[in-house]
Amino acid sequence: MRQFFENTASLLGRLNAVIAKTGCNIAALLLATMVTIVLAQVFYRYVLNDAFGWSEEIAKAMMVWVTFLVSPWAYRYGAFVSVDMFIEPFSERFRLWLGLIIHALVLWALYVFFIESIDFWQRGRATFAATLPIKLSWFYSIVPGAFAAMFLVAVETIIRYLLTLTTTGKSYLVNEGSG
Repeated sequence: MRQFFENTASLLGRLNAVIAKTGCNIAALLLATMVTIVLAQVFYRYVLNDAFGWSEEIAKAMMVWVTFLVSPWAYRYGAFVSVDMFIEPFSERFRLWLGLIIHALVLWALYVFFIESIDFWQRGRATFAATLPIKLSWFYSIVPGAFAAMFLVAVETIIRYLLTLTTTGKSYLVNEGSG
């Protein structure tokens, strides 16, 4: 049974690493594109006195995509803001149990957010962007995908916590900041 969980954690780890790296790479391209669009908008508005009507909406959508694309990476490698000073005085075992409970709650929240994001995306199918002939569902489509990717990270993390808790002297956890 332990071997099954080790194999599952390994498989999910490889899948999540690919998803996280791909998301970060796409986010970098979107960020560069967004900066280019914003700089062009500034040039056209203040130098040529002829502003684009669509640049702000596209830039905002790209920023949302960038945020959601890097969220699985941030979750997997512990890049979210955390306050560790409250749990440092406790034993390693207590911190592992607390981490397991917290990640189980995160898993539940991600499930709820994923279900809600599907409805959010579907509502966007009926609405067009204000300045472009594009349905908002295209902008919103990253949300369910990001929650699904973070759900996979949460499952992997919980399995790794369980493996670490049931093994003496070996940690299966992903090192923070190692991505």
